[in-house]
Amino acid sequence: MNMAEISTVTDLDHVATLCDAMDADMFPNWNSHPQYGNFSRALYGAINAESGAYQPADFVICDGDAAVLFATASSDGKTVSALGLPLVLAPHRELGKKRLKKVFAAAFGKLNDLGRETGAKSALICGGADGLTIADHACIDQLATPHCQINAVATVSDGPQTIHKNLRSSYRSLINWGREQLTMTHINATNPDRQAFDSYPAFHAEIAGGSKRPEAYWEVFWNEITSGQGELSLGYLADGSLASGTIVIDTGDTAYYTSGVYDRSKFEKPLGHFPLFDAMVRAGERGIRDFDIGEVFPAGSASEKEVQIGFFKKGFTTEFKLRTIWTYNLNSE
Repeated sequence: MNMAEISTVTDLDHVATLCDAMDADMFPNWNSHPQYGNFSRALYGAINAESGAYQPADFVICDGDAAVLFATASSDGKTVSALGLPLVLAPHRELGKKRLKKVFAAAFGKLNDLGRETGAKSALICGGADGLTIADHACIDQLATPHCQINAVATVSDGPQTIHKNLRSSYRSLINWGREQLTMTHINATNPDRQAFDSYPAFHAEIAGGSKRPEAYWEVFWNEITSGQGELSLGYLADGSLASGTIVIDTGDTAYYTSGVYDRSKFEKPLGHFPLFDAMVRAGERGIRDFDIGEVFPAGSASEKEVQIGFFKKGFTTEFKLRTIWTYNLNSE
């Protein structure tokens, strides 16, 4: 094959058709984590449909008639990203080194085109969390600038006793106390209780103090949960009032703590410890290995509230994973 056979598909309908026909096993980066995979694409797509903040610009690199790299891209006129998240460059797993270089050169060429077309000055690109991936090496070749995202991760495949043993010692009594206070209901593929699910969005808005998300946003969660890709856990007090809600989304052998709300006005003690522990145990029972509790922030790098939430997460953690996020300066002249 020669370089002339490498082409870029940008028509969104054609891109969607190629995505639907994708053999996911051949593109392992495409859906390797809920935060950067199919779930996040659907969720952030629902958000963008409401706000219109980003101009969609998905593309596929083809080698002849075969798709060899997929990318979900968009631009807000400043940055090329995946609707605000770092975009995933997902190449075919069986490409040789020389072909990979040409395929990634075409992908970065398209990103530069987007800079010229939309006025964006940089692209935000997702790297690996378990060492450097092919995409990381491509970013290094392109002189992109790295920074690290720290995620707290717990191994949950060894059963509840091991999970409990690995907790911060001060959490154990709070988990036992929470177990006594809360009766848990779990909405999932085997219990698709829509009425119970619909109680969570209003509870989320009330406790979190934010505006309600559009219905399409919550529909993404419903579709994932009822298709067997996660679970909503609701905790009720003895009087029947809702006091906690926790959503976990699964991809492969990774579960992601996606949403959690706890009514702290009910008790002086914190309520969040047992629902999160319960979600971790249940994820392990579903065959999950890594339970990603989310990003943690060093002091001074985020708000004090975010730093404190990170401290809470660390108490459940058995390891930390560093994901490299790359900023690529676009040649948009």
